[in-house]
Amino acid sequence: MNGTPVICKEQVNKYFNRIFSPGEYSLLMAFIAGFLLLTSCGTSHFLNREKGEIFLSKNQIVFEKEHGRKLKNKSTLTDELTKLYQQEPNRRFFGIPRQYFYYASLDTIGKSKLGKAAARVKGRTLGEPPVFLDTASTQNTASSMQIALQNKGYFYAQVKEEIKTNRKETKATVTYRVTTGGRFSIDTVYFISRDTAIKHIMDNISGESVLTKGSPIDLKLYQQEVTRITKYLRDHGYAYFYPQYISNLVGIDSSNEAMTSKLEFEILTPPNLEYHPKYTVGEISIYPNYEPAKEVLPKTDTLINGVSFASGGLPFMVKPKTILNSVFFKKGDVFSQKDVDNSIRQLGALGVYRPPTVRFDEDSLKAGVLNFQILLTPNKKWEFGADFDISTTERKSVGAANLLGLSFSPSLRNRNIMRGAELLATSMDMGIELALFNRDASIINTLDFRIKGDLYLPRFTDYFQIWRRLHKWHIAGDDFYNNLRQKATSRFSSSYNLLILLNNYELQFVNLSYGYDYPASVNNHLFINHFGVDLLVPKITPGSRFDTILHEQPFLKNSFSNQFITGFIFRDLTYVYSSPPSNSGSTWFFRGNFDISGLEIMAANSLYNAISGNSPDFKFFNVEFSHYAKLETELRQTWNIGRNRSFVVRLNTGIVKPYYLSKTVPYVKQFYVGGPFSLRGWYARALGPGLYHDPLSNDRTRRNLFYQTGNLKIEANLEYRFLLWRPFGMFNLYGAFFLDAGNIWTLKKDPDREGALFAVSRKSEGGKIIQDNFLKEMAISGGFGTRWDFTYFIFRLDLGIPLKNNFPDAERNNNYWVTYKKWQLKDVVFNIGLGYPF
Repeated sequence: MNGTPVICKEQVNKYFNRIFSPGEYSLLMAFIAGFLLLTSCGTSHFLNREKGEIFLSKNQIVFEKEHGRKLKNKSTLTDELTKLYQQEPNRRFFGIPRQYFYYASLDTIGKSKLGKAAARVKGRTLGEPPVFLDTASTQNTASSMQIALQNKGYFYAQVKEEIKTNRKETKATVTYRVTTGGRFSIDTVYFISRDTAIKHIMDNISGESVLTKGSPIDLKLYQQEVTRITKYLRDHGYAYFYPQYISNLVGIDSSNEAMTSKLEFEILTPPNLEYHPKYTVGEISIYPNYEPAKEVLPKTDTLINGVSFASGGLPFMVKPKTILNSVFFKKGDVFSQKDVDNSIRQLGALGVYRPPTVRFDEDSLKAGVLNFQILLTPNKKWEFGADFDISTTERKSVGAANLLGLSFSPSLRNRNIMRGAELLATSMDMGIELALFNRDASIINTLDFRIKGDLYLPRFTDYFQIWRRLHKWHIAGDDFYNNLRQKATSRFSSSYNLLILLNNYELQFVNLSYGYDYPASVNNHLFINHFGVDLLVPKITPGSRFDTILHEQPFLKNSFSNQFITGFIFRDLTYVYSSPPSNSGSTWFFRGNFDISGLEIMAANSLYNAISGNSPDFKFFNVEFSHYAKLETELRQTWNIGRNRSFVVRLNTGIVKPYYLSKTVPYVKQFYVGGPFSLRGWYARALGPGLYHDPLSNDRTRRNLFYQTGNLKIEANLEYRFLLWRPFGMFNLYGAFFLDAGNIWTLKKDPDREGALFAVSRKSEGGKIIQDNFLKEMAISGGFGTRWDFTYFIFRLDLGIPLKNNFPDAERNNNYWVTYKKWQLKDVVFNIGLGYPF
C-alpha cells in the first residue's frame, strides 16, 4: 500500500484504553457521538424556498493580483473592510450553528411542558435568528468598501461581490473581490485663507503638519490635520474657531504615473466677516457654592487677586487660594482652550466639587474680551462606606497557593480635611482566607487584619526640592517638570497588617510612604515614592511544619527574618502605559517597576565608617536594614481576531539582587511562578528554581506550604478567548485555551537547591544533569478555562495540566516532557480566580 501505515479499530481502542479508564473512555465516546449527532442535525428543511431563502454561510475578502503592484498593508485593510459587512453569518456553539437552537425552540412537537420550556430556554440562550442572504445588503457592502478605499487614497478602487451556493442551494458564500488600483500619495499641500493673520499662522506651523510629502491621501490623516489646526488656533486666542471653518481637501494637480497629487484646502472666515476674532481673558467670577436649581447667580462678595468670588453668604468650603491654584488662566491672558480644559480637570480632581462648569461670553463693552464664570457645586464632605468582598489571593508570603478570601471593609473618607481639598481616606479590612480543595483538617487557612490611612493633597509638593534641582541641572526637561507641577498629586500613606497562617506563622507588616501620582496623559501614568519604610516582623509557630522547613532551608530562614525595607530619598517607581485601541480593536499594555531599598543607609553607613575608622553595621533596635534592587516588567498584547474572540500574549520578567551588607533578599520581594495568575499547571511556589524539584510538590496535602522563590523570573503566557454562551443576556460565558511557560532562578549557587542557578549551558556530573540551558528549564503548562462575566466582576475557573517539567525526569530517560500513561483527574490543577489572569 505504498508504505502507508494502516490503523485498525483495535489499535485505536488499544491506544485510548492506555490513556483513559473504561468509564472515562465510555464517557468520551458518548460525548463524541452526541456531538456528531448534534452537528448532523440539519436546518435546511426550515428554509422557505418560495421566498428564495438561503443561509449566509461565509463572508470573505479577496484582493485581486495587480500587475506591477504589491499591496503592503493587506491585513490592515482586511480588518477595516470586514467591519463594513452589513450581514454576518450566524455564530456557532461548539461547531453547531446557532440557528439550529433557534429553530429547535420553535418546534412544538414535544408534548410535555418541561420539553417545551427546555426548548424555549435553549433557543433564547444559545439560538440566533437565522441570517438569510440578502443581495441588496451585499451590494451595499461592496459600495461601502469601495468608498472606504477611495477615502484612503485608492481613487481607482473597485469592489465586486460574488455569490456562490452549495449544490443544494441552502448555503451561500459571499466573496468581495477588491481591486485597489494603487494608492495616491501627497506631493504638496497648500494652505489658503482670506484672513491674513490665520494665513501667517498656518505658514508658521506647516512644518508640524501630518499631511507630509509621500504620505497617503487618507481621510483619517486629513481629520487629524483638522484637529491639529483647530486645537492650535483655539489655544492661541481663537475661542470660536471650529473644524467646519476648514474646507475639504481639493486636488489641484495629479500624476497618474507617479500616483501623487498636489492638494489644497482653505481656512474659511466666519459669515459676514473678513477675519477670525482673537480674544483675551476678561473678568473671572467664581461661584464656590453654586446650586443648579437656582436660576439667578449670587452677587460678588469677595475680590481676591483680581478674581471675583460670589459665595452667596455661605462660608467657603475650600480656601480660595486652593481654588485659584487650580485655575490656569488669569485676566489679560490670551484665550487658551488648553488652559480652560486643564482648569476643569484640576478643579474636578480636587474631589470636593461635582464636575465643574466653565462658561465664557463676549464682553458687551470691550471687543475681543471674554468674561468667565466658574460654577462649583460642593460634594458632601464626609463619606462612609462598607464593602463585603469575595476575592482570590496570592499573597507575597509563604503558603498562598490558591485562596478564596472573604472580607468586611468599613471605610471613612473626608474630602476636605484641612479646607484645602485634601482627601483623608481611612479603611479597615477584616477577613479570612480559605484554602480551596484543602485535604487538611481545617479549611480556614489565614486570618487577616489591616488598618490603613491615606492623605491625598491635590497639588505637587517638591520633596526636598529634588525636582526643582533636577530641572535646574537640565536632568528633568521643561515640559516634564511643568506638567508634573500641574498634574501630580501628593500622597501620604500608612498601614498596619497582621497576617496569621494558622498553625504555621504570623506576619506583622508596618508601612509608611510618601510620593506622587502623576497622570502624564490618558494612556501614561507614573507613580513615584520618594520616602518609604516597611517593617517586616515574622513570628514562627514552634514545632509547626513551616518551622521544620525553615530548619531544613537556611536560605529561606535568612530571607524570612525581621527586616527594615527603607528609602528616604527614593524608594520605588512604577510606570504604566495602556495604548488606545487600534483600528482592529487591538491594544497593548506595559508596566515597569523599579524598587530599591537601603541606598541611603548604605551611604550613611559608609560615610560614618570612613570618618570613624570603625566598621559597624547600622541596625535599628537590632533589626537589620535590607539592601536590594529590584526591576520587573510586564508586556501584554491583545488582538481582536473576530466577533467576541481575542488572542492575548503576556511576557513577564524580573530580577532582584541583594547588595552591600545583605546576603539575601526579603522573602516577600522575591519572585515565584505557579498559581491562577501564572503557570496554571502548578500551584503557587511549587515550581523551580531552575532544575530544582521540590519533593513537597508531589504531596498535594501540603501544597499550602510551597515556598520556592528566586531572584530571576521569566514567564510567558498565551490565551485564546472566545464567547461560549450568553444566557438571557444576564452574563457572558467565555471560554479560553491557554499555554503558560516560565521558571525562576537564583543568581548565586544555592547548596540546598541543586540546579537552581541561572545558566546558559549544560553541566553534568556522573551522568546526572546538574545545570542546563535556561530555555530547557522553562516549564510549560496548558489547559482550558471559563470566565463568567457578570459585568461588575468576572469569576474564572482554569483547569491546567503540566506539559513540560523544569527538570529532566530520570524515570523517563531524562526527558523534560510529561507523558500520561493514563489520564486522571488528579493530574489537573484547579485554579479559581476573580478577573482575568492578565
